[in-house]
Amino acid sequence: MRKSVLLLLTTISLLLFTTCSYQRNVPPEHSPMPWPQNENRLEQNNSSPKPEPTQQPETTDNLSKTDEEAVEENINGFDISDDEAITRQAESLMMTQINTAVDQKEIAQLAEAKSESPENNIVMLYEKQLPADITYAVQYEKYKLTYDYFLVTSENEVDIYENPNPNDKVVCTAVNSEKLALHQQVTGESWKDSDIWYKVSCKHNDHIVTGYIHSSSGTTRTFQFEKMLEALRSLQQQVAQGKLNHISNYKNANGAPPAKGEGATDEYGMRIYQSAPGYLQADTQAEFRYVPDGMLVRLLDETGEFYRVRVDSFNQELFVPKNYIDVNDALNQLTQAIVVDRSQQNQAAFELSDKEIRMVSYTLATTGLRGQSSFETPLGFYKTLEKKERFQYLKDGSNEIAGYAPFATRFCGGAYIHGVPVAYQEEGGEQVDPGIKEYLHTIGTFPRSHMCVRNFSSHAEFLYNWLEPANGAVIVIE
Repeated sequence: MRKSVLLLLTTISLLLFTTCSYQRNVPPEHSPMPWPQNENRLEQNNSSPKPEPTQQPETTDNLSKTDEEAVEENINGFDISDDEAITRQAESLMMTQINTAVDQKEIAQLAEAKSESPENNIVMLYEKQLPADITYAVQYEKYKLTYDYFLVTSENEVDIYENPNPNDKVVCTAVNSEKLALHQQVTGESWKDSDIWYKVSCKHNDHIVTGYIHSSSGTTRTFQFEKMLEALRSLQQQVAQGKLNHISNYKNANGAPPAKGEGATDEYGMRIYQSAPGYLQADTQAEFRYVPDGMLVRLLDETGEFYRVRVDSFNQELFVPKNYIDVNDALNQLTQAIVVDRSQQNQAAFELSDKEIRMVSYTLATTGLRGQSSFETPLGFYKTLEKKERFQYLKDGSNEIAGYAPFATRFCGGAYIHGVPVAYQEEGGEQVDPGIKEYLHTIGTFPRSHMCVRNFSSHAEFLYNWLEPANGAVIVIE
């Protein structure tokens, strides 16, 4: 009965909220990732973010801006009401992360998930574990999640079968944006031009159910812990060599950088606004690229009006005008770091010392959407710049306040890690705060924000209380 109601509501929502469909949930430039060919496919690249020049889409920067301290540009890549409609649907049917998810401890004890059927050809086992050099010390556990999971992207309700065969018994169903515990990739009955299936588990009526879902129903996701560890060690080594400074140009306070072309980003995808120019030579007529606000740099020496800096995020030495760097504001010690993975749409937080790296949380995240007038969360190493209990954001094309985001940690320009955005409601011609919202069902699916990193509000609050910005960093990988 519950599933029949789901199908009916889904049909109605497609008619009334066309922007809420899968076509909005998966932007064309962020289509589902290809199916994995081996377990280490996602961990083959070096962890240090090294952007290369690419053909960037034509972008404009028509977003309304303000110099007010706690007011930012619009932070939503899509209208937040789209996400809210999808979330209400999942909540009404008790199909949220709270209701259906399985955690890593439960899956380790699930013998059925480890069983092998002789008639099924197992292509890959998903048995992700924390690297030995990371200590499990998780303090935030509100939402259950396994290290490997299957993200359902099908627009409609999908069946999970007892065996990898569409004619077999249906043991459970799943809906768009669910994250299912992932065990195996297998070959089974060919269906929809593919014989690839996945063995998954989820909660149904408070019991763990295990079965097979067809590959056409979604995409695999994982926590790239090895890549996170490499990035953490890289930053630790950078700090061990001496203090790190950072680019400072929040809201262009230290001067708008020179234009480069007619777009809103350079050939590396770095946004012009709130960046500094990094010249190849100590000459303002030389070639340059944009180095964003908050990005960590090492001062090597100075030449006239420039600092020569090492930018490990770019694996490059550049000359930056002195007005964009405060030599007295430095990262001298690294004790906390948040690693955001924009390809997997998840993140983890770590405490660091000379002897140990401790993981204190791992969770889902939503990063920035690359669009005509919206921007990706930029790759690289960043200083945690400040915390705000909340900040407000503007409506597109207007100086009117649209809403706010709670428990915010700023790390790059106007990009924050923050809780669920809250849109003010209109009552009697006045804006009314409906209160902090905890959950969006779209978190952890595909990029939907506006450079920021969107979290469940309780996790954003956890980070807000846990983090000391003076000794912290944010690392964005993919």
